[in-house]
Amino acid sequence: MVRMLAKNAFMDQLVADGVQYIFGNPGTTELAFMEALQDYPQIEYVLALQEAVAVGMAEGYARAAQKPALVNLHVAAGLGNAMGMLYNAARGGTPLVVTAGQQDTRLIAQEPLLWGDLVETARQYTKWSTELRRAEDILLLLSRAFKVAAEPPTGPVFIALPQDLLDQEIDATVTPTRYSAWRTRPDPVAVERAAAILARAKSPVVLCGDGVSTSGAQDELVRLVEQVGARAYAGARAEVNIPSNHPQYLGGFTVVNIHDAARTLADADAILCVGMPVFTQLFYSERALPDGVPLIHLDINPWEVGKNYPPEVGLIGDPKYGLADIAAAVSKLQTADDRQAAQERRAAVADQKRRQDAVTGERVQQEWDRTPISPYRVMAEVGRAMPPGAIIVGEGGSTGSPALNASIDRTEPGTFFRLRGGGLGFGLPATLGVKLARPDRPVVGLIGEGEGMYTNQALWTAAHYRIPVTYVVLNNASYRILKVNMKSYLRGLGRDPRPGSYPAMDLDHPTLDFAKMAAVWGIPSRRVERPGDLPQALHEAFQVTDGPSLVDVAVDPGN
Repeated sequence: MVRMLAKNAFMDQLVADGVQYIFGNPGTTELAFMEALQDYPQIEYVLALQEAVAVGMAEGYARAAQKPALVNLHVAAGLGNAMGMLYNAARGGTPLVVTAGQQDTRLIAQEPLLWGDLVETARQYTKWSTELRRAEDILLLLSRAFKVAAEPPTGPVFIALPQDLLDQEIDATVTPTRYSAWRTRPDPVAVERAAAILARAKSPVVLCGDGVSTSGAQDELVRLVEQVGARAYAGARAEVNIPSNHPQYLGGFTVVNIHDAARTLADADAILCVGMPVFTQLFYSERALPDGVPLIHLDINPWEVGKNYPPEVGLIGDPKYGLADIAAAVSKLQTADDRQAAQERRAAVADQKRRQDAVTGERVQQEWDRTPISPYRVMAEVGRAMPPGAIIVGEGGSTGSPALNASIDRTEPGTFFRLRGGGLGFGLPATLGVKLARPDRPVVGLIGEGEGMYTNQALWTAAHYRIPVTYVVLNNASYRILKVNMKSYLRGLGRDPRPGSYPAMDLDHPTLDFAKMAAVWGIPSRRVERPGDLPQALHEAFQVTDGPSLVDVAVDPGN
């Protein structure tokens, strides 16, 4: 046990837990924190010019590094600025340890400038939210924060740090945070019931979410999908849970349009949902799951299993172990006829995927020379130009996702990170965080111009720290996703869009020119408006390796 200042004990704990970066934006209530940081050169403070950028960077880092990231915010105003990105992290289960300086405890009764109830502000979007009350508790709370953030179901936690307590002396013993052995197998009886349904199914469907990638269960998922001859779909905003070029993977599954979802599942006689909520809807519908179809739901988070749709079989456990156990049980139950039928289904699904890909390929060719530039051509050119082993962050907004799926295969876990929560602003800062976590790999940020404006301060951070990422902005001069959703909304009312149906959804006059924004900070950048100029612009951008680069592409708004 050593006598030291609480702020030094805090920093020593970060060192013991292997923290390399602190993402933040400091203020007056963080001065004790920042003063102590000067004695710890092994920890780098990555400065953001706005708190949402700090949290976005931390989320990208935590997901790529697969460990909690530390965020430093400034009292009530700073936490308020960060809430949108904190919402995303909470919905996506990203392990963050978020701290904010709190006013001097001797002043709090006076409700001083910038004071607020930080614990309650953060509580809604954190697993655990607390405030340091005694300087002697600082190591206990910090170590607990890392443990709570990292253990399933993972998610952000919050600690408010009153500035006067950080300058108090305490007796401290610093030890690395100890984590529990969290991998658990689901109940064997439930596994047998699930296997019995899948072994006999004639038209099984598997919906997979990021619980698969988090647990490293991609191989187990592929084995089971092949074993039962299932059609496989990824959940909304999912990452690489099954290789995108697998012959039984048919793309993403969302219930934004309930009619599309109903068609996808119309002939299913068994549905396995693993590592994701069952149907996160945007528009109301009475029921997204077909009546009478048995649902099997496997997740490590008990809250999600049966939350909205009571499953025929609910399994709580690690997806890696659960999928392996189900596959082993299916092997014992399948007859020779079952295996033959599954093989025939595999061939039929593969043929469906080939037809689907052919339609997409035809669209790419039809739109190849279109001006404004087609998102399909942008993604095809990005796929050709980006270096081997590149990691992709974001999907370029509503115009980028289908086009990306058509042109760029994602087969390696940990090489594709998407916005999970739905709040805009993730892409620019998360790209930086991913690169800091994976300095050995090229990192490409595919950004929509609308979402980019939420956190365009990230360009300063990219330039200031010379972080070598390549941004490609798909600039359709609109909130196109709102226009798409407006059409869905009107269809639900039995109506078609009319003139003027898209108020406040266009981003023109003046143009959002990201090339000019980037140039302000000395970032090599170029705006491309003609399709023939795109290959050279991307080639030049990817040649920049000593800092960031950016290509702003004027794409077809697709109205």
